[in-house]
Amino acid sequence: SIVGYFEASTVTCCMRIWFREIGFSISYGALLLKTWRISVVFRVRSAQRIKISDGDLIKRLVVIVLVFAAYLTARTVASMPKVVGGKDVSDLKAYICNADWWDHSAAIAELLFLLWGVRLCIVVRKAPSEFNESRFISWAIYNEFLLSLFLNVSMIFLRDPFPTNPDLIYLVLFIHTQLTTTVTLAFLFGSK
Repeated sequence: SIVGYFEASTVTCCMRIWFREIGFSISYGALLLKTWRISVVFRVRSAQRIKISDGDLIKRLVVIVLVFAAYLTARTVASMPKVVGGKDVSDLKAYICNADWWDHSAAIAELLFLLWGVRLCIVVRKAPSEFNESRFISWAIYNEFLLSLFLNVSMIFLRDPFPTNPDLIYLVLFIHTQLTTTVTLAFLFGSK
């Protein structure tokens, strides 16, 4: 995010985490809930029609966002993000937000959330053509899952023991954000 452009401090590290997680919970929570609604409607075999309104989805989305906000509040209160200093490959002093087990647990939770989304995408892949949008939502979820998996694995190697190059980390995070956001928007609005 744009917050990562500024010099690392406790405040910018905290803002980066909050913006990332709340944005993730809103955008992918909405996509997963829409896919979930399609899967519920598509799986019903009875004559009784199931209706899940947009209001019901918004209530569930608020719960998802509140769960993420509760995690972020606990994380912020228990352990504010720390800034670590060191030297990069050019022997220049560099500061970066330190990743701790809170960050790793958030990454695992995101991947599990997206894995549930992948399962939903598999369920709705043969939905009738009136649910054609679900195919593009599925591609967006697959894209985020695979890119997030790649990002989290690569960040383990880029941060140990000290970042090989803070500019490289910023570039990887920028590319991840651009590929997930731009591709998701292209899938969702390009299909209209």
